[in-house]
Amino acid sequence: MAYTTIDDGSAYFHIQLYTGNATNSTAITNDANAGDFQPDWLWIKNRSSSGGVGPHYIFDSSRGANKDFHMNNDEAEHTTTNAVKSFNSDGFTIDDGGTVNNNTDNYVAFQWKANGGTTTTNDASATSIGSIDSIYQANTTAGFSIVTFTGAGGNQTIAHGLGAIPTVIIIR
Repeated sequence: MAYTTIDDGSAYFHIQLYTGNATNSTAITNDANAGDFQPDWLWIKNRSSSGGVGPHYIFDSSRGANKDFHMNNDEAEHTTTNAVKSFNSDGFTIDDGGTVNNNTDNYVAFQWKANGGTTTTNDASATSIGSIDSIYQANTTAGFSIVTFTGAGGNQTIAHGLGAIPTVIIIR
């Protein structure tokens, strides 16, 4: 991937710390240097849970706010109705669920900007890009994309919208 010049990385990636309050519809507003953005990939971790090391919750705007998976175990995707409620233009809104909003617990939210939730569908047989169909949202400036696809076994290639070979790929 060709290198790009990004004057302020907080236009594409931001770390937001917050304290849980166990209150429904709590807006977490970013305080990024380069201004606010809608996070498209959101990684939330409780930093003070008395229960020890808990799940690392991953949400993304491609699958929707009510879908998550845990980065630190091999569980399947979950449908969660009391965690992240929405991705906002300046952060995100959480529900009263203890997974992301336990009263007085400290949290960290790592946020990446892709394409504001707008996806592109790639029909591999029609476009001759990739060997299987995929849906992606890409931020070519930051070199980041979120891709959904259904694997078919064996060697496959998948369109991701970046225009270059990715350096890091996380598959769940």
